[in-house]
Amino acid sequence: MGSDIYQDTLYGQLVPSGWDNETVSELVLLVDGEEEFCIEKDEFSKLLTNYIDRWITVQAVVTETDDDMSIKILGYNLEDEMQYGTDDAW
Repeated sequence: MGSDIYQDTLYGQLVPSGWDNETVSELVLLVDGEEEFCIEKDEFSKLLTNYIDRWITVQAVVTETDDDMSIKILGYNLEDEMQYGTDDAW
């Protein structure tokens, strides 16, 4: 049983995959509507629970094993937020 570890940029939707009572305890990044990358629990994953069902681009370290794929997020950018700058920059 081997594993591949590499750094990549991924685009997908944040989806809850585990619950503790009524609180989200685990997240996955759903890529292309089918590939699920489990998000390792750390400071970024805690922040990301505020953005469930949002589209996001993440810079991450990906670990692929025979059983699953997981990511450790290094940085992220919400893709469905409007950023206009000043009133003159429409």
